[in-house]
Amino acid sequence: MHSQIAEGQEAVFRYGRRLKTWADNSSFWHPRLWCFLVGPVILTTVLLALTVNLFWKHSFDEGLARQEEADTTIFENFNNSTTDILTHFAHQLQASTALSAMESVSRYTGKPALVADINSDYVQSLSPFLSKSEELNWILHRCWMELTQLFPEVDYIYYGDRFGTFLGYERLPLSFLNETHGDPTVFGGEFRAPDGTAGMQMCDLCPPADAVKEGEKTYYFVNHKGQFIKAYKTHGYDPRKRPWYEAAKEAKGELVWLDIYSHSSGHTLGMTAAKAITSNNEVVAVVAADFTISYFSGFLKLVTRMISQEEGFIIDFKTGLMVASSSGIGQVAKKIVDQGLEAQVRFSWKQVDASEVQAPLRTLLGIYGSLDRLPRNGTINTTDGKFLFTFTQGLPGSFQAKQHWLVVVTCPVKAFMEKSWEQQAWAEQRSAQVRQELRTDLAAQEVNTIWTCVTFTFLGALIMICIGLAVTRPLKRISTEMLSMAKLEFLPQDPLKAEIGAGKSLRRRSSTSFVSLRYVGRLMSTLTGSVKREDTEPGSSSSSSSGSDTDSQDEADCSLYVEEGGGCWTHATPKEVINIREAFIYMVAGLKSFARYMDPEIMRILVKSRRQAQLGMGKAEVTVFFSDIANFTTIAESLEPETFMSMLTEYLDEMSKIIMAKRGVVGEFIGDAIMAWWNVPINLGQEHTATALDAALAQQNRLAELRETWHLQRLPDVRVRMGLVKGNVLAGNIGSSQRMKYGLVGDSVNLASRLEGLCKYYGVSIIIEQDAAFAPGVQSRFQLRLLDLVIVKGRTQPTELYQLVCEKAVLPEAFDSPEDLQFFIDAYSQIHRLYRLKSFDACASALHHYRQRLPDDVPSKMLLRRVETLLGEGVPADWTPVHILTEK
Repeated sequence: MHSQIAEGQEAVFRYGRRLKTWADNSSFWHPRLWCFLVGPVILTTVLLALTVNLFWKHSFDEGLARQEEADTTIFENFNNSTTDILTHFAHQLQASTALSAMESVSRYTGKPALVADINSDYVQSLSPFLSKSEELNWILHRCWMELTQLFPEVDYIYYGDRFGTFLGYERLPLSFLNETHGDPTVFGGEFRAPDGTAGMQMCDLCPPADAVKEGEKTYYFVNHKGQFIKAYKTHGYDPRKRPWYEAAKEAKGELVWLDIYSHSSGHTLGMTAAKAITSNNEVVAVVAADFTISYFSGFLKLVTRMISQEEGFIIDFKTGLMVASSSGIGQVAKKIVDQGLEAQVRFSWKQVDASEVQAPLRTLLGIYGSLDRLPRNGTINTTDGKFLFTFTQGLPGSFQAKQHWLVVVTCPVKAFMEKSWEQQAWAEQRSAQVRQELRTDLAAQEVNTIWTCVTFTFLGALIMICIGLAVTRPLKRISTEMLSMAKLEFLPQDPLKAEIGAGKSLRRRSSTSFVSLRYVGRLMSTLTGSVKREDTEPGSSSSSSSGSDTDSQDEADCSLYVEEGGGCWTHATPKEVINIREAFIYMVAGLKSFARYMDPEIMRILVKSRRQAQLGMGKAEVTVFFSDIANFTTIAESLEPETFMSMLTEYLDEMSKIIMAKRGVVGEFIGDAIMAWWNVPINLGQEHTATALDAALAQQNRLAELRETWHLQRLPDVRVRMGLVKGNVLAGNIGSSQRMKYGLVGDSVNLASRLEGLCKYYGVSIIIEQDAAFAPGVQSRFQLRLLDLVIVKGRTQPTELYQLVCEKAVLPEAFDSPEDLQFFIDAYSQIHRLYRLKSFDACASALHHYRQRLPDDVPSKMLLRRVETLLGEGVPADWTPVHILTEK
C-alpha cells in the first residue's frame, strides 16, 4: 500500500543535503555493458539495410503519392457533383410528398365540420310528430351510419339537447381490443337519458333501462349494428354544461370549433366541430363531431410514409403544444388521474425526446428567432444536417392557419443519400485497398532485404552476445540485489507475519525478474551464519532455541545459494566481480542489523528521501500510547534472570508486532514500558485514533492468550496498564548532530504517561482522554465508560477520562449479557451527571444500587467515598466536580 508522509513531516526528512550519486552528475543515459559489445554489430547491419532500401523506396513512394493524389481529386469531384444532384432531387421530392400530406391533413380536419352541418339539417328535417323514442332512434341510426360508412375520418359523432339527453357513437382506442374479443375496429356508444326518465327504455338502440342511471352518462360497447352489448363505465354528466354545448349555444346556429381537450371518458383527446339547432330563436339541441388525436396521429402516419423513414408532426406554434405525431399518441400526450378521473395532458414540443421533432424546430428558432415569424412554408435542412424537412402554416383563412398549426414533415437525409454514400464508400475503400496492397509489397521487399543483411552478420553478433553475457550477468545480479537493499525490501511488510530472519520471506523468486529477492535473503543468511561461526567458540551452544533455528536456516540458504551460483558462468566470472559481491554481502549484514534499531516506516522514509538525517521537528496530530507491566519489579525479582528475559522478550515482541501491524510506530522500549504513536511520520487519515484503540484492545487480547501459556509454565500473572492521548506534538529528529533519534515532544506525551499510571489508581486496563474518546470513528466502534473529570499533576486544565471497555460487537467475559454491559456504561455516566449537578443524595443512592450489581468496581467505590464525604462534611462554596490529582 502506498504510504503518504504526514502533514508537517516532509520538512523533517528534507533538512539535510541530498546525497549525490554518480548518476546525478551526468545528464546522459548510461547504456549497459553488453550494448557496447553488441551495439556496433547491430548498428552496422541496420545502416546497411537502410542505405539499400532508402534509394529505391523513395522513388516508389513518390510515384504512389502522385497516384493517390489523382485518385483523391477524382473521387472528391465525383462525390460533390453526385451529392449536389441528389440533394436537389431530395428537396423537390420532400416538398412534393410533404405538400400531398398537408393537403390530406386539411381534408381530414374538414370532415367534422361537414358532419356537424349535415346532422344539423337532418335533425331539423325530422317530423315534429315523431315520438321522443322514434326521434332518438333516427338520430342514433344516422350517427352510426356516418361513423361506420360515410366518414371514416370522424371519430366521434354525438347529439345533446336542452332536456339533458346525450347520445352518440365513438371510435374507441385500440386498447379496448381485449374487451371486444379482438375486433380490430372498436366502436362504443355513449348515452344519457333525458331528465326524469331514468328507468325507462328510451329507444331500440338505446342502452337497456337497467344500464342507465339518472344524471349519469353510460359508456358501452356495441355490436356491428350499433346495438348495446355491455356497459364499461358510468359517471355524472350534463351535456348542457359541457364546453362544446355552451360554445354552440353562444354561436346560435353558427359552426364553432373547440380547441383540443380531454374527452369526458378520459381515454383520448379530441377536437370538436359543433352547431346549435334553434327553434324560435332558442337553442333546443346541439350536434357535434370530433376527430381524436390518437386516430388523427394514425392518419398522419399513413400520409407521411410515401418516403421511407419519413415522419410528420403538428404543433400549435402559439402555445408550443403538440397536436399530432405520426409516431403515435405517446409523443403528443400522457394520461393522468385527476380527482379520481382519467384525463390526457398534452406535451410541449420541448418535452418530446425525439430528434425528428427537436432538430427541425430548433433549426427554425435558430434561423427566425421565433415560430411566430416563420414564412408560410419552406423546405430546408436541419442545423446538424441529419434531417430534411418541410413546414407550412397553411393558407390565410384556412382551418390550419386559424388554429395556429405548424405542420412539419421530416425525413432523414440518409434516406435519400444512403445508396450514393454506400457506393462512394465502396469506391474509396477499394482505392485504399489497392494502395495498401502496394505498400504491403514494398514492406515485404524491405523485410527481405533486411533479413539478407542480418543473416550475414548473425554469427558475429551471436559471439559478441555470448561475451557480453559472460561479463554482464553477474554484474546484473549484483546491481539488482543492491537496488533491493537500497529500497529496504528485506524489511517485513506485515510484522505479524514476518519471520525473525529475512531469509525465509525473501526466498520466493519472481517469475518475471532476472534476479529476485531470494538471493538477498540467502546473502544475508550466508553472512549471518559466517559471523556466528567466527564469533562462537567451538563446542559452545546458544541459550535460545530461536538462535539455533536461525543458524540451521542460514546454513540451508547458504548451501542453496552456492548451488545456484555454480556452473559454467561461475568459472567465467571475472575476479573483480567476485570481490564486489563479497563486499556487498558484508554491507547487507550491517544494514540489516541497523534496521533492527529503528522502526521500519521511519527507515523507509529516511532512505527514500536520499538525504542525510538532520535535526529538525514539525507539528503533527498524533495518538500517543504508553503501556507498562503492573508489578514489574515484583515479577522480575521472583524469576531467574534467563526466565525473566525470555518472558519479557516474548511480551515485547508480541506487543510490538501488533502495534506495527496496526500501522503504529514503536518509539521506545523503556524497560518493560512501551511508547508508541500513530499518524506520524505516515499519515493514516482522520481515524488514526480508532486504529490506536483497536491496537490497544488487540494487545490486551493477545496478552490474555500469553497469560494462559505462561500459567501452564507456572509463570506469574502479567497485567498491563495502557494510556492513550490524541493531541498535537512536535515530531522529528531529536538529539545532537552526531547522535539522534526520531521521537515526539509535547504535553500529549506527558499526559499519555500520566493516564497509564492512573490505570492503577482507577483499577482499569486502558484509559483515554476526551479528545481521543470523540475522535473520528471511535464512538461508532468502541464501548467507552466515563471515568472522571480530573486535573493531573503538572497540568492546570481539567481532563475528562474514559475507560476503553471493548469493541461494540464484542461482549467481554466479565459481563453475562449486553444489557449488563450497557448498565455498566450508561448507569455510571448518569451517576456522574448527578454528581456534577450537585445532586449528591440521588448520586449516593444511584451509587449504592450500582455497587450492588458491580461490587468490585473501583471507580464507583472512589466516587461513593467522595459523595459521602461531601454529604457528611458539607459542600464547600468553591466546590467543582473536577478532582485534583496531586500524586499521579
